[in-house]
Amino acid sequence: MTTPPTPPLKDDGLDWLRDIRRQMSAECDHDPRIFVERMRALEKLPQYARRLVRVRKVLEPVSEE
Repeated sequence: MTTPPTPPLKDDGLDWLRDIRRQMSAECDHDPRIFVERMRALEKLPQYARRLVRVRKVLEPVSEE
């Protein structure tokens, strides 16, 4: 029995982004907790503070109809 050939990969132009993500993951030893800690630390830097969007949750009273 032969294995069917692997279909060719489509080039979507995002290999540069995948390389960056792989590098970032490797720097954190592929540990998601370490990665999140680093990202949260970066969020606190002044040069990135303007980029964050904060959503304020507001409770609205339910009106009876």
